[in-house]
Amino acid sequence: MVFVLNYKKKPVDMCNNAEARILLKKGHAVVHKVHPFTIRLKRDANYSQEAQKEYRLKIDPGSKYTGVAIVDDEDSVVFLGEIEHRGSQIVALLETRSSIRRNRRSRKTRYRRCKFINYYLKKDSKYKADSNRPKGWLPPSIESIKDNIVNFLKKYKKLCNITSVSIESVKFDSQLLENPAISGIEYQQGTLFGYELREYLLDKYGHNCQYCSGESKDARLEIEHKIPKSRGGSNRVDNLTIACRSCNQDKGDLTLEEYLNRLKYAKSKNKLTQKRIDNIIDILDKGTIHKHQRYSAWVNSCRLKLVEEIKPLVNDVELSTGGRTKYNRTNLNLPKTHYYDALCVGEVPKSFNFKTDKVLEIKAYGRGSRFRGRTNSCGIITKNLPRQKNFFGFQTGDIVKANVVKGKKAGSYYGRVAVRSSGYFNIQEKNKTTQGIKYTNCKIIQRSDGYGYNLKDIEIAKEV
Repeated sequence: MVFVLNYKKKPVDMCNNAEARILLKKGHAVVHKVHPFTIRLKRDANYSQEAQKEYRLKIDPGSKYTGVAIVDDEDSVVFLGEIEHRGSQIVALLETRSSIRRNRRSRKTRYRRCKFINYYLKKDSKYKADSNRPKGWLPPSIESIKDNIVNFLKKYKKLCNITSVSIESVKFDSQLLENPAISGIEYQQGTLFGYELREYLLDKYGHNCQYCSGESKDARLEIEHKIPKSRGGSNRVDNLTIACRSCNQDKGDLTLEEYLNRLKYAKSKNKLTQKRIDNIIDILDKGTIHKHQRYSAWVNSCRLKLVEEIKPLVNDVELSTGGRTKYNRTNLNLPKTHYYDALCVGEVPKSFNFKTDKVLEIKAYGRGSRFRGRTNSCGIITKNLPRQKNFFGFQTGDIVKANVVKGKKAGSYYGRVAVRSSGYFNIQEKNKTTQGIKYTNCKIIQRSDGYGYNLKDIEIAKEV
């Protein structure tokens, strides 16, 4: 299906591909946007210039992917899509920036006041924080997820007459996800009830290093991450243990499996190495390594804020549960995908009439970085990048089509462009990146909006 705008750029009823081709061929419409494909009618076009149908947007929010679907008032599916978020990339960038700043402070290269008032900086302290987090503040990684979904609604309201939204507002119980058998007073009080974290770990592990059991003779005990934070680990109690400084430094940023392999294949094995091997094997056999619940926490954190920002945009907002989505999808015999989950959110008919066989993949890239320099591992700027973003009429993120007639790179290319001041650009397609395409061979298809787009076929539904 194709989105249609009238000559005043107001949304009207969608049309199928054949009708769009006829309107374009007869000169009654022009291409307004490629992703999603939208045409704009001319004043004398033989097509209704008023919106008669009402559309409902269905959303299945997630931490990595969000499924979206648009249905009309006749239960016809006119659009399916998947939004890929960049929360993990934002976390990695924030951790990199944090480590650089921490490195600078440790070298006393630069002093930067804290951004919040904590226990050590009370309001009556002479030290003042630069800023306070306002009420309803969300971390940037979660904020980007919420903004991607809200911006999608705002954009597509300009392309079709969306009057209602169905959204799955589900809350994950991370404690039950980790331990389904927990119940009673243990569930209510939690693991650290009556304990401080360090006290709890020392008491749980008997003031003993869990890797060498005291074989290293190092009396300095430290809190150690089983899965290092640099490898995606968290500060959850299940990911923490007690280790002596010798074992902690020897393990470094390795996972337990990697550390075990390094110890096994060591050239010389002494009593300490063998003890570490035995204890790590015992930890892995007991299955006490738990992955973080970061993604379920992200969904829990942004669900209320998401609904709060969507309600002013449409008149009708329907909230649904994950159980109802699964029940609807099972009854309709649809595969488990993000866009089918979105389609099954809330109230559904006995069957859908699919008027589209494509899914639009929408990947969030952001709009670039304000930091115009390249740094080394110590945070020192080694290369200054140009201040301007546009070169020869192109900007990084634009979707272009390039036709190279001769040379080693002869052929056609279609994708996102990365501009260079030299005039030789990189074009990123779905499965490859081609470097050194001259700007004179490139043609703008769509200007950068912070997202990348790709079409794919829908999965075929099961036959009843």
